[in-house]
Amino acid sequence: MYDILSVYLENGLKVIMHRIPHSRTMACGLWVKQGSKHEQDSDNGLSHLLEHLMINIDNRNNPRFQKLINEVSSEGVAYNAGTTKETTSYYFTGLASNLNKCIETLSSIVMNNNSFSPDLFENEKKVVLQEATSYYSSFNQIKERTSQALWGDIGIGKIIVGGIGVIKNANIETMDQIVQSTYTPENSTLIIVGGIDYEKTMNYVNEYFADWEDRDTRGYKETVDSEPGIYFNCSEGSSNSVLSIGFRSAAYSDKGRANIEIISKVLGDSTLESRLVQEIRMKRGLAYNVGSFTSFYENRGTLGFTAVCANDSVNEVTQVMMEEFYKIKNSGLTSDEIRRAKKVLETKKLLELDNLVAQLKFLGKCSISGQLFSLEQEIRDLKRIKDENVQNTINDIFIEENMGFASIGDYDIDGIIPSLKIG
Repeated sequence: MYDILSVYLENGLKVIMHRIPHSRTMACGLWVKQGSKHEQDSDNGLSHLLEHLMINIDNRNNPRFQKLINEVSSEGVAYNAGTTKETTSYYFTGLASNLNKCIETLSSIVMNNNSFSPDLFENEKKVVLQEATSYYSSFNQIKERTSQALWGDIGIGKIIVGGIGVIKNANIETMDQIVQSTYTPENSTLIIVGGIDYEKTMNYVNEYFADWEDRDTRGYKETVDSEPGIYFNCSEGSSNSVLSIGFRSAAYSDKGRANIEIISKVLGDSTLESRLVQEIRMKRGLAYNVGSFTSFYENRGTLGFTAVCANDSVNEVTQVMMEEFYKIKNSGLTSDEIRRAKKVLETKKLLELDNLVAQLKFLGKCSISGQLFSLEQEIRDLKRIKDENVQNTINDIFIEENMGFASIGDYDIDGIIPSLKIG
């Protein structure tokens, strides 16, 4: 039985707890619905900068937070934070005996650690600028560029690290406005998993979070470009290119999500058995790096296929990809391919059941979609998928009107466009 308890405090804070009997460890974290999809051109990247600032232990403006962080760290507790397109999160993992202090520290982050000295602010801007510069000079950006091609430079098409100019010009007043309008109880979820007692844990939560001011949250209406398109960054002088063909897909809460994960595994998983790896790398030697990815959000999702190859191989690699999409749409996947992909995914989810951080992030993702899932239920649903379910999803996704193209390299993009046809 997967035991989940969900409650709300009077100030609107949602609390999700999952007790794991006999576990001596715990993980707890706070998820705030503030990410790059909530940003405009003028503030793109500031959610990520704010995350760096709020978890920074050198903030002399909040000696209480410094003391708490040092105390939990001395007890072996690990802490981290992250920004995605939809959330900013702060989380701790350690022995269950440290839960009380970790919950107190989380409350200190969002309630008290939002006043920054000028020195700290400017120093952290430099750190984030270095991270952004490194990101934009690498092929790692291709997944986000795929989302940009599919959904436009708005909403989930916004890049998480943001604009370098925006970060350079950021000021403390703007960061304070973001905190005041988004770091609110009703816009946040506190998640706790592990060897916990529900009653004691709720007492800790009430003690440290009940006084969090119940403020209004900024309004937000998600928008997307009406049609997918092409993103191309000409990297003059480079010998290699990275390309990605993406398709609009279902949202995180959609029952067809597992079908999409199966398709991703069979077509483009980086193991040597996937179709694209076999056709592009093993048979033709056109690319040394071939893969696939899925990204699921509150209201939509992305299925993408990537390759890193020489500039003069981009056209042929693109054509091979399109041929495989045509084959899969017309002939489908074999029962054996689907069975093997299901086993791989089942194993992955079973491993996550034994990983507290994975469970914490899973419940954080669920909270954003407004759903309460369980990993055990996901495994059950995965086993029940039939071959025809996967084929129906293939028919829905693999259409040209649903497709976007992203690439970084030094080649003639106009020569690629005629190849972007399924069949």
